[in-house]
Amino acid sequence: MPAHVVMYRERMEQGLAHDAMARMDDIGRQVVNHARADCPVDSGQLRSSITHHVTLVGRTARMRVGSPLERAKWIHEGTGIYGPHKKPIVPVSAKALKFPTPKIFGPMPRGMSRSPGGFVFAKSVKGIPPNPFLTEALKTVLGTTSVTIRPVTS
Repeated sequence: MPAHVVMYRERMEQGLAHDAMARMDDIGRQVVNHARADCPVDSGQLRSSITHHVTLVGRTARMRVGSPLERAKWIHEGTGIYGPHKKPIVPVSAKALKFPTPKIFGPMPRGMSRSPGGFVFAKSVKGIPPNPFLTEALKTVLGTTSVTIRPVTS
């Protein structure tokens, strides 16, 4: 006896959308795990702030991976001579930049002086080189040909 099958397009599309969101969620978890493993750790705050979010826009599943911390962008893209402006960091409203004493022994680097109060002063600093831990995590999970990165403005 032949069977009669009826497929409703709306239900089919809902099922496909659900499958796409589940797959994107799985990919997002993998990317977050790789990014957390590769990001620099000082206090662990940056590492624990890395998350992902999957949304369905029309028929497209979209994933956002990142951190809400402002310094995540600085670490990812670099600062000073290594960042987008390619200039050393200099004080804006003071004579020198002030930092807590780093854990280095011996003489201070040229242009820096140590104070007895546990701080270091400098007229300028080079900045930090970029550490694109999020981009690298995406490339690790998806492969280099599959990755399209767009900076989020908001």
